Amino acid sequence: MRVAKSACKPLELNAFKRYFQDTFLSEKTCYIPQSVHLNALEMKNCAFRRVKYKEDALQRSNCVFLENACIRTLFHTIFFFVGSNFLKHLKRKHLVEYKQVFIEEDEGLPEEGMFEGDDQPITELSTNKFKQNRINKAIAKYLIIKCNLPLSMVENNAFREFIKECNIKWNQISAKTLKQNSIAAFTEKVNKTIYEELKAVDHLTLTVDGWCDRRCRSFLGITCHYIDSKMVPQSCLLDFVRLKSPHTGENIHETTERILDRFNMKEKVYKIVTDNASSMIKAYKFGLSVDDEIIDDDNEAQLMANAHTTFNAFDQEVDTSSFHFINIPQDDGDLIDGDNPSNIRLSCFAHTLQLCIRDGLKNPSYVPKVLAKCQALAKFSNKSSRIADLLEQLNKNINKMNLTRWNSEYMLIKSIYSIGKNDLELITSLMDNGIKFSNNDFIILEELIDILEPFYEISIKCQAGTTVTASLVVPSIVYLTAHLRDIKQNVSFCAKLIQQLQESIKTRFSGIFNRLNLGELIDNAPYADSLYLMAAVLDPSFKFYWIRDLQLSVPMETRLKQSIIQLIIDEMNNDSTTTTTELHEINFSSTTSSSFTTTPKAKRRKLFNYDDSRTNGSNESTKLDPRVELDAYLNDPVHTKFSDYWFHSQLKMLKKLIARLFSVQASSAPIERVFSHAGLILSSRRTNMNEQLFRDLVLLRVNQNLL
Repeated sequence: MRVAKSACKPLELNAFKRYFQDTFLSEKTCYIPQSVHLNALEMKNCAFRRVKYKEDALQRSNCVFLENACIRTLFHTIFFFVGSNFLKHLKRKHLVEYKQVFIEEDEGLPEEGMFEGDDQPITELSTNKFKQNRINKAIAKYLIIKCNLPLSMVENNAFREFIKECNIKWNQISAKTLKQNSIAAFTEKVNKTIYEELKAVDHLTLTVDGWCDRRCRSFLGITCHYIDSKMVPQSCLLDFVRLKSPHTGENIHETTERILDRFNMKEKVYKIVTDNASSMIKAYKFGLSVDDEIIDDDNEAQLMANAHTTFNAFDQEVDTSSFHFINIPQDDGDLIDGDNPSNIRLSCFAHTLQLCIRDGLKNPSYVPKVLAKCQALAKFSNKSSRIADLLEQLNKNINKMNLTRWNSEYMLIKSIYSIGKNDLELITSLMDNGIKFSNNDFIILEELIDILEPFYEISIKCQAGTTVTASLVVPSIVYLTAHLRDIKQNVSFCAKLIQQLQESIKTRFSGIFNRLNLGELIDNAPYADSLYLMAAVLDPSFKFYWIRDLQLSVPMETRLKQSIIQLIIDEMNNDSTTTTTELHEINFSSTTSSSFTTTPKAKRRKLFNYDDSRTNGSNESTKLDPRVELDAYLNDPVHTKFSDYWFHSQLKMLKKLIARLFSVQASSAPIERVFSHAGLILSSRRTNMNEQLFRDLVLLRVNQNLL
């Protein structure tokens, strides 16, 4: 196709412009404004220089690799090419569109020669240097960070030939250059973004845990969680730092404070969620601000005793968004959350729930023998090709066993039970030492699935990353109590298992049961914090509906509701008192400073302007009483999602309390997901990765939505 130098007809011009946009430009990266008028010569410069390279590369690259969203975005970025005449026209006639398309996307990256000063003009963006920076940025963002490909890929000859096919003027770069320029710039940008976002947050919650890599280097990870202005739960990874021995509570405490001081947010921390490891309990036993003499930790705690040793699992393609399981620390089985008198630390609900399961499976009748058969079958099936072929023919699978995750036992039992008795006999006949599952064994498997299924579902829900989870704790405990109470009458072999589960739940969650039974609160009782009850009521999905499962008498149910309502009102009054005190301090400060300056003349209020902001809080009688707001909420029949409900709510005092309570995470799953990303990044082939680069890649991978 050839284009004459003379101006094209309007119809042909519009058709060519649509062809140019659809063929050469990604909708996500660039567009041609409708008001742009192109002549034929500019179109020739804009389009036809890259036709051959684009078509040839597409023919060679028509594969599943291009189905990845990051790869497609990178591919369009590489093909992005515009002529100098077109850019000059945009800058002269369409400056707004020009800035939207070309400048905003490249803010925050150090590109030498791009800006010479505030008063200096921007150099020509169609130069090879600009395109080089743009492609390098895309490689780092989409391939290195989001696709988790190694930096050494840019030095691979095949990759360089591919980029050359896409853009012949691209200059080769080294992995060192990419690390020092792009990765460092992205890290600085993410840290700055986190700092700016947290400045506007009043209350936040941390999740903290330790991890060991393949080289037995210890790291401490800290994630931050808060409710934003749209009442949507947000989270980010604050830091992933090296934790050198000794791994004592004091060392963990000091490392945490250094990170918080760097972000200037220590006073904003509402709660800290950790597992039940002894070192974690000691680290935050007295909150954040403690003297060095307070913490006595002569015996070094084995924080990393439960390090991730099954490294081969990380070599597989793992969907980290569906990460469900949390490792149970091996050295803290007998620890109770009551050992922690501090109001700032909370135990991970998922860890505690799994400890209850482990207590229940210790010595129940009949169950150990059936579990041993299931484990033997799973072990042999992973080594036998004949069983693997038979399972493939039956379209079935047997889940692998993991000693540190009780959920794996549940999934193993469920997978074996789903095979069926006849097919299972056919499979076991292929074993060297035949294992037979009797009819009673199948009854036990069925009862185990019925008993443990709610535990599994709750453990998945309480580890959600995009929804509030603090409100799940109390309704979950109430539901499990009712579930075990009701199913006990329908089991034949697992009655002892149910009894042990009931006893363990009442012991490990005694603080919740004391509040539900309106009994005397015991000091240091586990899960005695009132926030769990308040969060359950203030979630529009629950309110007081979960109380029905307790099967209380009418007077007892009324007393329980009134006690929870009083807890919420007391918290609202405390917030109101704090706000009033702060306002008085501000007014006193402004009055004192104004005595030394000239008081400006007050502006006349506009006609029919009734803006509440002009009252300056002078009319206290117009403010809603906490009881009025709470009553309005409890009697509201609307049942919507948490964020939608509270974002449109006008109950300002309650919303302030909501933002604080629901920043709390029910579990430490967010920091466990960080470790899953870390294990994928530090694969068996990348164990010699530099420590600082490893930390940066983990930070960027977890916070990739901030790039």
